[in-house]
Amino acid sequence: MKLGIPNLVKALDAGLLKTVEALLRAGQFHRVANLVAASEPLASFALARMRELVDDPLLVARDGGLQLTKRAERLAAPFRDLLERIGEVLAGRDVFDPAFCEQTFRIAASDYASFVIGPALVRALSQAAPRAAVAFEPFEPAHARRALESGEIDLVVATGLRGGAGKLRSEALFAERFACIAARHHPRVAKRLTATAYAAERHVVVHAPAGAAKADPALADPGRRRRAGATVGHFLLVPAVVAESELIATLPERVAERFAARHPLVVHRSPVRPAGFTLALTWHARSEDEPAQRWLRDQVAAAAAET
Repeated sequence: MKLGIPNLVKALDAGLLKTVEALLRAGQFHRVANLVAASEPLASFALARMRELVDDPLLVARDGGLQLTKRAERLAAPFRDLLERIGEVLAGRDVFDPAFCEQTFRIAASDYASFVIGPALVRALSQAAPRAAVAFEPFEPAHARRALESGEIDLVVATGLRGGAGKLRSEALFAERFACIAARHHPRVAKRLTATAYAAERHVVVHAPAGAAKADPALADPGRRRRAGATVGHFLLVPAVVAESELIATLPERVAERFAARHPLVVHRSPVRPAGFTLALTWHARSEDEPAQRWLRDQVAAAAAET
């Protein structure tokens, strides 16, 4: 007799599992009675019930005693694990197994953070938690702060998020600096970029709204005053424009290196030494000790460490 999941859940109880696990471990009815403080009839009843559930005899008479079937040998260890998990739940300890997680994790992330960390994070989640999903949402400081407090989002990955009346927790992921990119066969700066050349060349300038540039330093386009040969609204257009022209551009170094791996570009350290920024992970104190949230933060930190 095979039962569907709903009927199986109704049929199982902790006492039954404990009795059958002890029976599989001991292999003798009288020894099971001592192990679980049960009578032999109870042990016999538990075995009969479990035989019906799994459609296997589990224990068979052989050589004057009882011997586990192959199916029972395979079930013994999972039964012990299941009992441990039941015990943890009853003791009030949360149990989290990413392999069975079906949650959608919501992360407010800047364009820069999504671009740099997103692919590694999605890969890690798809491998460790194939039933889970991640949703990247646009980062706007005031809204992100409210969303963390309400539980609408789980994490923020951007520059440090302040406020929240001391209820926010934050961890620095890494420091970023700026670099410059030029076409690989640029006639003047392909091999070296000096401060003089930086000021003389025409640039692709990322011109984002003031609020966006303040929230995401990757859009701030720092450095000396420059001659703009092209102005764009976001940095994703920059590499193609630079690769097909004699314009140069200033970008966060990790972004510049990724673009150079896909386009005929060279990366130069910025000769004007513009200030960099620090990418941080922020969460609400309420989720500090939640196992799923701790695991998610570890995955984000590991993805950041790959950059």
